[in-house]
Amino acid sequence: MSLTEGALAKIMRGEDIGDFTVQVLGSKPIQSGGQERHRLLISDGHYSNSMSMLATQLNSLVSEKKLENFTIVKIKKQICNQVAGGKKILILMDLEVVTPGTQVGHKIGSPVSLPADGSIPPPPSNQNTDPNVGVKRSNESAGSGPPTKVPATNRSVLSSKPSGTMSGGMSGNHSVSPITCITPYNNKWTIKARVTSKSDIRTWNKSSGSGKLFSMDLMDESGEIRATAFKDQCDQYYDVIQVGKVYYFGRCTVKAANKAYSKLNNDYELTFKDNVLVEPVPESEGSDVPTMNYNFAAISDLSGAGKDSVVDVIGICKLTNDSVNITTRAGKELMKREIVVCDQSNTEVTLTLWGSSAENFNGEENPVVAVKGAKVSDYNGVTLSGGDVLVNPDIDQSHKLKSWWKESGSSASLSSLTVQGQRSGGGVDAGNMKSLSEVKMENLGFNSDRGDYYSTVGTISFIGKDKALYKACPNQVDGRDCNKKVGENGDGSFRCEKCNMDLNNFKWRLMLSINIGDYSDGAWAMCFQETAEKLLGMSSEEVGNLSVTDEDKFNAVLSDATFKPYSFKMRAKADTYNDETRVKHTVVSVDNIDYNALNKMYIKQIDEMGGFIPDTVNKDKYM
Repeated sequence: MSLTEGALAKIMRGEDIGDFTVQVLGSKPIQSGGQERHRLLISDGHYSNSMSMLATQLNSLVSEKKLENFTIVKIKKQICNQVAGGKKILILMDLEVVTPGTQVGHKIGSPVSLPADGSIPPPPSNQNTDPNVGVKRSNESAGSGPPTKVPATNRSVLSSKPSGTMSGGMSGNHSVSPITCITPYNNKWTIKARVTSKSDIRTWNKSSGSGKLFSMDLMDESGEIRATAFKDQCDQYYDVIQVGKVYYFGRCTVKAANKAYSKLNNDYELTFKDNVLVEPVPESEGSDVPTMNYNFAAISDLSGAGKDSVVDVIGICKLTNDSVNITTRAGKELMKREIVVCDQSNTEVTLTLWGSSAENFNGEENPVVAVKGAKVSDYNGVTLSGGDVLVNPDIDQSHKLKSWWKESGSSASLSSLTVQGQRSGGGVDAGNMKSLSEVKMENLGFNSDRGDYYSTVGTISFIGKDKALYKACPNQVDGRDCNKKVGENGDGSFRCEKCNMDLNNFKWRLMLSINIGDYSDGAWAMCFQETAEKLLGMSSEEVGNLSVTDEDKFNAVLSDATFKPYSFKMRAKADTYNDETRVKHTVVSVDNIDYNALNKMYIKQIDEMGGFIPDTVNKDKYM
């Protein structure tokens, strides 16, 4: 039961010594950002270190009592990071239990405590003055010569990588810290991280102000974190930062992560400041930062994937359609492009790209397209939508696909999962039916830049009348109605800023704010023009005229639509305003409830859960 004596001193000096063996002499739980972590007292037999932290993914070793006092462990990977005040924290990333503490039963050696700054204390007069004493050497026997001198540095190192090239060490002119060491209490850090995804620019324009932002996910060997750039920083860095590239980041604000908006395993997130550090890392120095992790599914297997499931796919771009501008039901313009991708399973599928991914995509020369987090839809059979897109990634699967396409794929007979005009299901959308409480618990709206779609059954309890209507521009622009809100000039004419012209007339548009409730919860939603007309049973022009000529009848129209149950198809999308993110719900369609289809769905769900259906219920009528 020998320990790697002197190992802790070497680590504190920035040396890379590979695996080493130490003894656990104590542990203490601490709270960090709402997450429990464990601080360990470890000894190499010559020195002890009380500034050691167990990585959160190893917390189970403590809860399972595998790191009790006197336990001997082999450290396989660690990071030594210098924090505020000059203290050095040793983060244990990977370890293996060698001998349980119950079998050892005592402390090995008489270790000297290392100071918090990692400096080597002067040894007692009866001890060897060489701080490297007892360190195991593979090619050197005791007494064969003086130990190799390595100058002390303040570098942080990741033991599994060469010193000076990894996250957690000196890289270029930067002293690099790992992502896992970022907290609001330490503002002197620089990380070297790969950008694994980048959102489109999102804008808001309200009466109290306007702005823009984009977010990106960053990754190094220790973990992941989200960063967001607002306004000026958004303009400055959006085109500079590219997905898949490695950068130095520093001088950001650190705050608690909004778990409803970020799915990353990190308690914190970053916001760019005016003096933020963003510096590209040369490719020769960024190879140590992990690339994005994929779990690719074969395209042929997507036929068995559930609707709205999320998959990673990679394939050759066989066909590229032109990008088109569409106007969503919420009235926003969005860029869209459909491409066809195929792989060695001799199967192809249509993938829809959105926003900047659609606008900037170049399908010439049949590039390889890797998508992380594409959503599966049953529209036209099977289609894919969204996700983080990389073109011609430098990974093994990409090179194999190119070879397959060149040798046989380009001339192969392919079967398509996407069939125009085909759509599965019908009636009640059982696969996407949610209660309003489930919508909140599943954080719908935060999973896609386009928003999340769901169906629900509920009752309208209130319709706001103050802003139910607005006066809109009647012009057509490029074959589409303008519909922009107009202002009154005071002389009987109206002004449309979008068309930059004065008008003699306008048209009424509906924009209802409604409250929907079911047995579990309630939600506010917006209901626009066509769906609002269907809900009220009257055209917007008729409702608008009543609002001016007969307020009592106008109120009655709104009142008649309340306290009735409806079947809704909804869209939930996160919206950021004044740096605060909320989910907005929009009514996509509204119909009377098909109770036969609803009963069929409920009976099927009860059967699948093993529930009991009384004999008085005629299942054959519905099934």
